[in-house]
Amino acid sequence: MGRTKEFDVEQALDAALCVFWRKGYEAASIQDLVEATGVNRASLYATFGHKRNLFLRTLDRFAAGSGNVEHATAGIAPGLARVRAVLELAADQTAHDVRGCLIVNAIVERGAQDPDMQTLGEAARTQLERFFAGCLAEAERQGEIAARRDLLTLARFLTNTLFGLRVTAKTRPGPEVVQAIVDTVLQTVEK
Repeated sequence: MGRTKEFDVEQALDAALCVFWRKGYEAASIQDLVEATGVNRASLYATFGHKRNLFLRTLDRFAAGSGNVEHATAGIAPGLARVRAVLELAADQTAHDVRGCLIVNAIVERGAQDPDMQTLGEAARTQLERFFAGCLAEAERQGEIAARRDLLTLARFLTNTLFGLRVTAKTRPGPEVVQAIVDTVLQTVEK
């Protein structure tokens, strides 16, 4: 009969997520993960296989929770208000959290050499494009933006802006700079 786990897997994932978010994949050592999770090395390996699997699990966890813009703005009416809410949320995070976005960080750090990160990046981009396209279609129906605009191109513009804001967080731009970017983007979309 196998031994039962003597730690909470969800808590361990949350602690590992914080390590990867703060340090990145390459700089996070197994010892860092052991110390943060309070789980010994053997148990980490037995549960997650290796560091890469643990990293992938933390990315999934992040994407399902705080990294999901649909979830974060669920209570906001569809249309331009929801687009504004996403950009304002990203602006606040960018101005106050130097870590950026865990998923964007992973794509930037590992995307060139890791096919899983390339797939993750494509999925994140596609999901955001669809989200923004849906919001823009509703904004068009409500007369909030001009009809007959290329909504997919606008959605891609917003997605790129969101990714760019999260990378910009690393440069500590300050709230005024970030708000100016968001205001310009919104003016462009509202034309």
